[in-house]
Amino acid sequence: MNFETEELLPIVAELADKYTGKESTSITYEKARQLMEAVLYCIHEYETDPVKSQELLTMDGKTEAKRIYSLGYEAVLRNVKEAQILYNKIIPDFKYYENWCYYDTFAKGIPSFFLYYDPRFQPQNHILTLDYPVLYPVNSLRGIDAISAFVKCVSLEQGFFGKMPDEYVLHVLRAYSTDHGELIINLAGIVLRNILGCRMAGKRVNTQGYTPGELERLINYVKRHKTASLEQEMEGLVDELVRSVYDGQDEMGDYLKADLHDYCFELKNAVKNQCLDSILAI
Repeated sequence: MNFETEELLPIVAELADKYTGKESTSITYEKARQLMEAVLYCIHEYETDPVKSQELLTMDGKTEAKRIYSLGYEAVLRNVKEAQILYNKIIPDFKYYENWCYYDTFAKGIPSFFLYYDPRFQPQNHILTLDYPVLYPVNSLRGIDAISAFVKCVSLEQGFFGKMPDEYVLHVLRAYSTDHGELIINLAGIVLRNILGCRMAGKRVNTQGYTPGELERLINYVKRHKTASLEQEMEGLVDELVRSVYDGQDEMGDYLKADLHDYCFELKNAVKNQCLDSILAI
């Protein structure tokens, strides 16, 4: 939904009045630009809001723009509330497995967002850098959209971790790097890669290494497939894992599959160069 700049200026003027408490008749160019971005952000939130009204607005342009902005602002507030509810559900049992980037971003950073986020005058600013790399790209998102997507990703990861012993998760992370706690890495991807490695090798998922026979089965499995075919095989293994262990949670399956393209490329390369221990707890 596109509006002309003159249709949005009255909304920006109202925001400026609220921002200054009507004690000033002027604001800086930078602040005016920030407020215009705030208006555009809220309008975008209305356009992407799944619960928005489907009624056709037949008002004149300026009134229509203001109404859509107001509905978008309400959507921003609703999204903040939903993200906070989900966050509060996750945090009591949140596990970060010695990784400080995970802990600092989620356990320390997200509360700061809820404390300092300004949905009225700067909804486009999500304040945090979101250093922990979730499997879905969130860097292109802004404001509550970025935080909401990030919290949902962490929710899926924590659900994924919740079905396996802590000692196994720590085992594969420590095998990945003795400095895993200091690295900016996605933990779920590393754990999934090892589970899939076990499946390919016909090995039980445990903290024991691979026998020579299991390692040979794994290598032969990878060699039998080209990268694209291997990726399809891995998608099938993820589907099987989600059905058998996670009650068929398609959303979790889709999230975990986001790492498969890179995994299969690295797996083929590791077999070719005889360095499987660089990506698996061999």
